[in-house]
Amino acid sequence: MEIIKLDGTQINMNEPICSALGFFDGLHIGHMALVNEVQKVANEKNYKTALMTFDHYPLYVLGRIPEEKMLTTMEDRIEILEKIGIDYLFIIRFTKEVAALPPQDFIQNYLINNHIKHIVCGFDFHFGYKNSGDIELLKSYDDFDTSVIDEVIYEGEKISSTRIRKTLDEGHIENINYLLGREYCIQGKVIKGRSIGHTLGFPTANIDYQSYFLPCRGVYAVKVKIGEAWHIGMCNIGFNPTFKELEKTSLEINIIDFHQNIYDQNVLVVFYHKIRNEKMFENKEQLIAQLNHDQEEIINYFKKSI
Repeated sequence: MEIIKLDGTQINMNEPICSALGFFDGLHIGHMALVNEVQKVANEKNYKTALMTFDHYPLYVLGRIPEEKMLTTMEDRIEILEKIGIDYLFIIRFTKEVAALPPQDFIQNYLINNHIKHIVCGFDFHFGYKNSGDIELLKSYDDFDTSVIDEVIYEGEKISSTRIRKTLDEGHIENINYLLGREYCIQGKVIKGRSIGHTLGFPTANIDYQSYFLPCRGVYAVKVKIGEAWHIGMCNIGFNPTFKELEKTSLEINIIDFHQNIYDQNVLVVFYHKIRNEKMFENKEQLIAQLNHDQEEIINYFKKSI
């Protein structure tokens, strides 16, 4: 897959392209309905396939939200799209100037100028200054064709990135994994922590989770990929309230039956099941007893799922 960064200047594309438009955080089942339509149309018309997205969450760039929390980093999205055989990923550098573009200028600069001949978008797609561009405007152009994909419903509600974030806040991992069409993952580097887990007999790897949206505070059954090897683990997300509480949420994993030093290594954490909420214990002995129970529950969980 070729990655093309767009800043409004024309790129000389020689072949007609069918592209989906959107931010695509999560690349969930709803997004994949657009991707599937892109592949279908491109196959019928002998076009190249593409997705067009932004490098940053528009509401963050515009200052309407304080933090940029993602379900998938751009690297995650690239990896997923490469696996399914998309030809191009167009990444628009989103700025306040881009946000202020009239929708007609957006169409000319990013669609027509880049040889996009067929567009696929969701039923509620808006673009351009104050989101004034819509489906009807796209359909009014003769320079390209437009396909509109209806919302994808699960249990009476639209599948969306907003819904998945809400479900993560509630800790319903199995539901999240269904909505995504795959397990929820976080990639990050192992960093130094307070080494409290070592004193308890449960050494942990602290993960720099960067801008990922975390599940709610609690203990989770996870799998961890280190290099090419997979391990099961007990993941804690929270502030470690039994000891001096942290100022920032931590993501730390006790990798079961694993004793190697992996500081500064990148690992992949895959979430499967929430075991319990985070809670404060009266003393270290109570916490150790609970951790032993949690570990046993996680081992049994993965034994049953094999």
